[in-house]
Amino acid sequence: MSTRRHTLWNQTWGAAAALLGLAALTVATLGLAAVPGAATDERQYLQAETCADATPAPHASCLHARKARVATVVIRDEPKQEEFTLRLHKTPGLPQEIDMGGEGPLLERLEAGDDVTVTLWRDYAVVVARDGIAQETADTPEDEAESILAVALALIPLGTFLLHTGASACARARAWADTGLPAVLLLRLKWALGSTLCVLPAVALADLADLGPVGEALVWCAMVPLVRHYLVWKAVRGQGRHARPLATESPVR
Repeated sequence: MSTRRHTLWNQTWGAAAALLGLAALTVATLGLAAVPGAATDERQYLQAETCADATPAPHASCLHARKARVATVVIRDEPKQEEFTLRLHKTPGLPQEIDMGGEGPLLERLEAGDDVTVTLWRDYAVVVARDGIAQETADTPEDEAESILAVALALIPLGTFLLHTGASACARARAWADTGLPAVLLLRLKWALGSTLCVLPAVALADLADLGPVGEALVWCAMVPLVRHYLVWKAVRGQGRHARPLATESPVR
């Protein structure tokens, strides 16, 4: 492939990578902005009491019960596909589908036509009950902030890598066509992927210690530079005792 075609190719994939990175960072920014509101909703839900008014206003911030009738029950408990859905006949103010989170203790006992009591908090259906058996649903604000934050943190390193690499490819398309892609890109890619994987232990540790979204973010921020340090150390060690430090040749930024 000629230098001109190499240059055009670098500009093309660079522009695509930069756009993908910008999109990922935009989603991450929106997610971070939504975390405080989600955390507030969870706190208010956990402190919610039963509504004093027998007919509370729509989306009231208190717990109130509504009657509903089961349309269908979907239980799929397979390794690659799990679904525990309760479908209700159309009732004003109630969702038609509720993710129950599991088959027991109530969902597995329900059949089409059964009457159930659905407890609502705002527009969340949080508990379904019948004949003294109640099951909390997956449709609650609990852990919502942590989940949103986890997605945002996972997108930040990938988005940053794609945006930086794509912009660099566009700006240095001719130089890269002559010399090839810089070796440091592989290290940066490993750092981005490693930082994304750090979300998993950060979520686990924050959940185990009940640290909340702030603790989750702090644990992740502490792990990311450790990943970089390990990758640089491993790369330098792999070059031998007398190799110059990687940072002086192709710094990881």
